[in-house]
Amino acid sequence: MKRPLAIALLFVLLWGMGLATRSITRPDEGRYAEIAREMAVSGDWVTPRLNGIPYFEKPPLQYWATAQSIGMLGPTALAARLWTALMGLLGVWVVWRSGDRLFGHGSGKWAALVLVSSLYYAALGHINSLDMGVSVWMTVSVCAFLRAQVEDRRWMMLAWAGAAAAVLSKGLMALVLPGGALLLYSLWTRDLSPWRRLDPIRGLLIFLALAAPWFLLSAAAHPEFLHFFFIHEHLERFTSTVHQRVEPFWYFLPILLAGWLPWTGLLYASVIRPLRGFHSRVFSPQRFLALYAVFVVLFFSISGSKLPSYILPAFPPIALLMGRTLAQRPRMPTSPLGLALLWAGVLLFAATALRFPDLAAQWGIASGVDDDMVAAYQHFAHWMLAAGIALLAGVLLALRWRAASFRAFTALAFASLVAVQLLMQGSETLSDVTSSRRIAQDYAAEFRAASHIYSVGTYDQTLDYYLQRTVVLVAFQDELAFGLTLEPWRAIPTLDAFRGAWLDEAGARAIMTPATFDALAAAGWPMRVIFRDTRRVIVARI
Repeated sequence: MKRPLAIALLFVLLWGMGLATRSITRPDEGRYAEIAREMAVSGDWVTPRLNGIPYFEKPPLQYWATAQSIGMLGPTALAARLWTALMGLLGVWVVWRSGDRLFGHGSGKWAALVLVSSLYYAALGHINSLDMGVSVWMTVSVCAFLRAQVEDRRWMMLAWAGAAAAVLSKGLMALVLPGGALLLYSLWTRDLSPWRRLDPIRGLLIFLALAAPWFLLSAAAHPEFLHFFFIHEHLERFTSTVHQRVEPFWYFLPILLAGWLPWTGLLYASVIRPLRGFHSRVFSPQRFLALYAVFVVLFFSISGSKLPSYILPAFPPIALLMGRTLAQRPRMPTSPLGLALLWAGVLLFAATALRFPDLAAQWGIASGVDDDMVAAYQHFAHWMLAAGIALLAGVLLALRWRAASFRAFTALAFASLVAVQLLMQGSETLSDVTSSRRIAQDYAAEFRAASHIYSVGTYDQTLDYYLQRTVVLVAFQDELAFGLTLEPWRAIPTLDAFRGAWLDEAGARAIMTPATFDALAAAGWPMRVIFRDTRRVIVARI
């Protein structure tokens, strides 16, 4: 087997670790897994449903794919994460192939290595959320657009198809971000030539043929959908704080810097330097990618709604730029080695503080960990220790092989990916906080015996997925508010309305917060406690 193929296979195998063994966590993983499970059960491919309630916040491409994997593999953790993991690998492959074609000199292999081993991309490639899918389809679209500029105009057909898949993954941001970057590029360079190669007529026909049917079918089934999706979920999300995700303008900067570990030191030379100096009117893929990455970060920085994963689309174009930078250097730069050592040091220090909380308290470090989770975090500290050791080993190998730049770089990239995977796998020790898998398994008989399961004032999406049944929401709406305006009978709006149902139903079970339980118990509600911890109480009607 040729060495590059063997290296690629090794990274692919490592990428797949842990997908099937870690618990599905809330909220994102539970939400998107449960929507897909309900779709697989119902066979309704038009109306996504969460807990049986219409859920139109996002388009359905990932739901469709995950429903298929659930149909083949059952409602497992692997089935829930498979689409995201495959999308992450597809993104690495697209960057590899595109880097070679756009910049030559083996740029693609360097770009693929930095992307697959960067802290943020690798972590999000193993979490069931929509951000990896939309990021990769946007990367497909942008890379095809670039190849249409420098090679064959027919690549624009793939660019439009990729844009349609991206819109079906998460919405209009998939058009706004590349379109805004193209406009910024033209203003920055005074180069209008890219617009002449967009092939808009055939391209729009392809785009609409792929993306429009679901929107039309959804609007036909629920006329209120169009206003909610395009106005509330796009315009109001961006321009207001209606979603209560308010963060400062610089919020994404530390995420970007930490997310690129151990390659953060390459950011300036790869992204900022191409924007300096004289700008010719010959199309420059390098400059376009730099502006695209910067625009993604700025766009979400001015948004009224911010979540850490929003800037993931900036990572593949930055990886392409880093690949070009590295391909032009005869030796491995020193910054990744230093940052890997720093990252390892942080992990080792944090592991020590978590493993020995009394010692950390003497240092003036308060962990803030709940008493019932101290042991879990102490166990997680072992995984952090292993991740730090893996990084140190990678640095030592890279130093030993530094004369052979690619071998040294591969060793550090492999160690970085190993460290991420160890941290991801170690997070399972915290699953009692982040997931309901253990509760669903330990109290399966109680839940099976329930005539209804009520979720009072709270909602844990992972419980639905592991029980393979929905619950009845009581005095809770949150992200399901719009769906409940369409089908209000699927929930009980108030505790007063719930009281009658609870008293009349001897076989009911309910899950609630301890504060809610204490209030209901004080009011004399008939309840038998099945389980209680600091976060939730499960009760049966008596």
